[in-house]
Amino acid sequence: MFYFSTHSLLDQNMRSTTLKAIKMSKKLGGVIFYDVNLPLPFCQSDQETKMFIQEAWNLANVIEVTKQELEFLCGIKSTEEFDTKNNVRSKFIHYDHEVVAPLWHENLKVLFVTNGTSKIHYYTKEQNGAVHGMEDAPITSFSCDMSASGDGIVAALLRMLTVQPDLITDKGYLEHIIEYAIDCGVVDQWLVACTRDFPPREGIEEEGEEKEQGEEAVPDPNGIRSITEREYHTLVESVS
Repeated sequence: MFYFSTHSLLDQNMRSTTLKAIKMSKKLGGVIFYDVNLPLPFCQSDQETKMFIQEAWNLANVIEVTKQELEFLCGIKSTEEFDTKNNVRSKFIHYDHEVVAPLWHENLKVLFVTNGTSKIHYYTKEQNGAVHGMEDAPITSFSCDMSASGDGIVAALLRMLTVQPDLITDKGYLEHIIEYAIDCGVVDQWLVACTRDFPPREGIEEEGEEKEQGEEAVPDPNGIRSITEREYHTLVESVS
């Protein structure tokens, strides 16, 4: 299976090399997985974006887009608010096959539409559906980057499609690998939260205060206070 994303198409030389590699892989019987992952500068016009990615899109057998990218490419104006506490129905809507039909082509076997780990949709030529998941790990100032969750989902899809490529359009198998991908995405995001951020505690990292290892704590210019993982998991006796 040959994996690539839009970032491989940005530079002209890299774009040419990527497309040649894709065509060579297809000649050898490889399955092409396109992780669209649109960079922000290309999210100005859906028509311009379609023209830029069209050749790569038409060569792909498996494509993964986010719900927002799908709406952008289909010209759908999203009304949702990007707030993890606002679970409006529009965030979880499953579009009919007719909506994604303009994006379909003869080489495409399955289209995955991800919405974080809360819900992942799938489309094949004959059927479509979605699998409900669960919420991501807590979003904080240190773990607001959700790329770990997305990378975990894509990596899981790649792994499972490589294990059973003959079941690439099987409804039961697709739903099974999506459940697995959701689990991987959640675990990866929790790992990021565990290593990058812990709940703040008052009185930590004051100027001149010594850390447990004897190092001087440098106050954050923005007033952010954090504690170590060991401190977070250590119970402090209450003062009576």
